[in-house]
Amino acid sequence: MATLGARLAVAALRISVRPRTTWLGAAAVACALLLVACGAGSGGAVETPNATVDEPTTAPTQGAGQSTRWGYDPGFATGGRDPSPTFAALPAGYSIDTFVTGLEQPTSLAFTPDGRLLITEQRGAIRVVEDGRLRPEPFFTADVFLPDAGDGIIELGLVGITADPEFEENGYVYIYYTAAQPQQRTVLARLRDDAGQGVELTEIFSLDATPECCHIAGSLRFAPDGTLFVTVGDHQLEVEAQNRGSAYGTILRINPDGSAPDDNPFAGEAAADARVYAYGLRNPFDLAIDPVSGRIFAAENGFIGQDAIIEIVPGANYGWPGFGLDVPLTEIAQPLIFYHQSLGPAGIEFYSGDALPALTGSLLFCQFHDGGALHSVSFNADGSVAADTIIALGCTTDVQTGPDGNIYFLDYVGGTVYRIAGPS
Repeated sequence: MATLGARLAVAALRISVRPRTTWLGAAAVACALLLVACGAGSGGAVETPNATVDEPTTAPTQGAGQSTRWGYDPGFATGGRDPSPTFAALPAGYSIDTFVTGLEQPTSLAFTPDGRLLITEQRGAIRVVEDGRLRPEPFFTADVFLPDAGDGIIELGLVGITADPEFEENGYVYIYYTAAQPQQRTVLARLRDDAGQGVELTEIFSLDATPECCHIAGSLRFAPDGTLFVTVGDHQLEVEAQNRGSAYGTILRINPDGSAPDDNPFAGEAAADARVYAYGLRNPFDLAIDPVSGRIFAAENGFIGQDAIIEIVPGANYGWPGFGLDVPLTEIAQPLIFYHQSLGPAGIEFYSGDALPALTGSLLFCQFHDGGALHSVSFNADGSVAADTIIALGCTTDVQTGPDGNIYFLDYVGGTVYRIAGPS
């Protein structure tokens, strides 16, 4: 195996600006990067790679060369370039290993309290890892709508999963997918675990849009108060993202039965969808919560690059689509980290465990493009971003903290779950 320095040097040269290729279409391309096991030595970045933190105070300049939030003119690239990425080796004693492989286009992860790992495959199967082994039979197989990718991009199918906080009592698992019957639509549904199998599929809600390929998002994340956050992409209905009466292009906050909590920001607004927690989003792939501070973060995918890591604030408007809209810049929530070029931020996790102390308090997220990478974002004492470094390669679709405190992340193309473990 090549040394860490040599492998990361090659990786740095290979990370470049490329057309956006995601999800099912990516299975036809080779990975440009290989996962490395970061060995001894500590790495400390002093700058934020790939990114700028924009805090504009004046109206944006239209057209090529603008440097503000992507939402204002997505028909043009910003004209800016991101700095070269910064790589950081994990501390001595930390390791990255293959936890399980043999999956087909895995999209998301969820752990149950008894230690099982549930993995969604885009074509509809929910696979189970138990005692470190991939079970041959699926937990459940959803009847998904998933057109042939051909040479295009497909982000539909089974993309989200989470276990109920009361799983030990009710056995509930929630999934998000594009359904095939009775017609194409996007569904949030609930299953019940019965002797290791998912039964009693029950729809919580469905959305009737029929996007050709993309932008359904689909992350599911329970908050400490028991409410469920659901990220919903614009379903290729761009202007709907500015409509508070629509679920498209939003972060929803719901009760487990699908109803809206009374304290949601638009609960008392007659024309609004009471489930909407934040809006003006294009394709927020995933969401993470800091259990201590309560801060909520999301990975947002822009157009012609212009990706971002954002902090979700109740009632905030994130500006998509900015073209043709008379929305003052002061009313648009700005991102924590802004990428001029196409990165493909996907799965995101706030690490609050103690098994990997070097990562405690860090925001981790997957970079789908260029073979995948796992970013670690650290914060200053005031909550601002201190650094954004790459600590592993191959992370493309999801990253989660396991019940053992280790980090688990997915390689979509390679069909593999990797694990970051600390000293034993």
